[in-house]
Amino acid sequence: MFLFLFFTYPITGDFMDEISILELKEKMKQERIQLIDIREHYQYERGTLSGAKNIPYSLLKRVPDKYLLKEDIYYMFCESGFLSKAIKDALNKKGYHIISVKEGYEDF
Repeated sequence: MFLFLFFTYPITGDFMDEISILELKEKMKQERIQLIDIREHYQYERGTLSGAKNIPYSLLKRVPDKYLLKEDIYYMFCESGFLSKAIKDALNKKGYHIISVKEGYEDF
C-alpha cells in the first residue's frame, strides 16, 4: 500500500520576500500593490510613498489579523529597512505573505 501526502501552499516556493527600492518603483508602475508604511504615525504624517497605508510596527506585531489577510501579499517599508525585515520574518512564519523593502523610506 502506498501513502501519498499532498501539501498545498498559497504561494510557490519561489516566493520573494525582499525587494529593492528600484524593483518596488517598477512594480508600482506595473500594478496596484498593497503597500504598508510600518513607521509610527508621526513619521507617516511627515511624508510617505504614494498609496501607502500606515499600520505601525507595534500594532502589526501584536494583532496582525486585525489588519492583514493571510491570502494577500503586502509590501512593507520602514525608515531604514531594519523593522520591515523583522516584521516580515515574524509574520511570514505565521502564514502571512510579506515582502520587505530592503532599504527604508530615508533612501527614497
